[in-house]
Amino acid sequence: MLKRKIWSKILCSMLVLMILTSFPLNSTGGDENKISEPSERVSLALPNSTQLHLEANGLLLQKTTSSNKTYIRSMDQTTVYDLFEDGENLGSIKVTVREIDNGDFFIFTQLQNKSSKGYSASISYPISGNVQYDLIDFERQEIQHEHDNVSGVDPTTYPIGLLKVNENENENLVTNMMISRNYVTKELIKKYENGDKSVVRELTSENKNLNLIKDNNGLTVTLPLHSVGNDLSENWVLVAQEPLFKKEQALDEWISQSTKHYKEINKWYTAEGPYTKLPWSIEPETKLGYGRNLVRVQDKKALNYYETTQERYFYDLLLNSIANLFIFQGDKKGLWETEYTSTWLKKDYGINAPYIDTRHNEKIALFLKEAGNILDIKELKNSTIIYADFLVNQAKNGNIIEVPKGGYLVTDYYSPQQAKKTHVSLNHALGEMNFLLETYQQTKGESYIDVARNMRRGVESIGEKWLRENGDVWYQVNGDFTFEGTDYPLLTLEDLLKSQQTWEAVGEKRSEIFDRLIRSKTQYLVESKQEILRPVAISLINQGFGDIIEGYNNIPKF
Repeated sequence: MLKRKIWSKILCSMLVLMILTSFPLNSTGGDENKISEPSERVSLALPNSTQLHLEANGLLLQKTTSSNKTYIRSMDQTTVYDLFEDGENLGSIKVTVREIDNGDFFIFTQLQNKSSKGYSASISYPISGNVQYDLIDFERQEIQHEHDNVSGVDPTTYPIGLLKVNENENENLVTNMMISRNYVTKELIKKYENGDKSVVRELTSENKNLNLIKDNNGLTVTLPLHSVGNDLSENWVLVAQEPLFKKEQALDEWISQSTKHYKEINKWYTAEGPYTKLPWSIEPETKLGYGRNLVRVQDKKALNYYETTQERYFYDLLLNSIANLFIFQGDKKGLWETEYTSTWLKKDYGINAPYIDTRHNEKIALFLKEAGNILDIKELKNSTIIYADFLVNQAKNGNIIEVPKGGYLVTDYYSPQQAKKTHVSLNHALGEMNFLLETYQQTKGESYIDVARNMRRGVESIGEKWLRENGDVWYQVNGDFTFEGTDYPLLTLEDLLKSQQTWEAVGEKRSEIFDRLIRSKTQYLVESKQEILRPVAISLINQGFGDIIEGYNNIPKF
């Protein structure tokens, strides 16, 4: 009886193999795309002539597709391996190697478990030779996972750390590796009658899994991919043959910031972009919802740190972010659409995913332009024009709130399916106005400054009604000119300060109303003892508001 079962499994496996090898796959051409023989362990060639090894808990792996894609200063090679047990397809492992133009490369790995039972896989990176290693662990102090009124608790943390591997004899650097934790999630999809859909991830666990095995042959770095069933399991590694951080102080500062601002700094990267905690007000509903938030897909933290430190790690993150933005955009040229539904937008305005968030698109366009200027990338330097034209067309098409005393405000969100116009938040209005002014400076197009002037008049016509009793500003104005919402601590203040500088730069006077809002907002922050970041404090001093923050202690040094 036992022999009969064994032969049955063997015949089943052989049958599946015969079927698979009888039908060629669509591929991008080349022998590397042909279906391979299944095996318990497979190897993948990496840009530095090293082999990456994949195993899946005794399951058979079979290469099915391989493709290449080129982005700005980076290139992807993506390979997919299907997983089989007793002839049954249980899922797949996708490996994307993203090579940056400096020779560094990311390895993004995703295990998709389509079965209900748990199993695990792993990727192993061998480093041959007589070497020694040092792991700089990011877990220097415990993160205080505070509850947020909008998004709840974010239990994610930071990468495992930076691995330094040196030659034993002369201590020359062999490799630097930034190694992530393992993220396990379930994909949740809500489909709508018109064919649209909303996509989010529900976090199952974040795991600190890493095995370092040193023997006579060298060092093997192994990252397990844990799975509990019907889920996705992901990790990433950045490999460099030069120091990712030349200055120890810069690394220490980054570790400190990653701990202190764990909710704002990306740490869960995938080949399609980073995933971050989403508000509770999403559909499909989950308290542990994560998604590709467009504000975070553009990695502004990395850009800022690269500009100030010139460290290699931030250069790699910056080029990775540029690639992710164009991957996210796909075939929809020009604008970026949010891919998950906000339940309050759906309830109030009939908007579901996908839709245009004006502030997100503004931030992306400015990010790409700034990256283009810093890195001298011609293709990115004109990234603002498409979005500026969109804002001008929104005004022409009447997707605005007209203010009775003069001017108008472009609404925050747009979807062809929306039931009515949305509200306008002060930070959106100021951001769009500043964006149009910068585009005018770049192009001298009169339509841009005309819309910006009308938006300025709209904000000024509402005037001090923007102010709450406690001195803070309201977050939004509705179509009936009622106000609601708690404003961001610093974002709107930064927009107000920037707008005053930008109007002066185009030869126009400062706004008296804007100055009143700046003074009131700053006094509120001081009285409520909230942190004012140093760049904001410097802008306040330079624009004549230094008296408000004189002697104020809650301003960080950097």
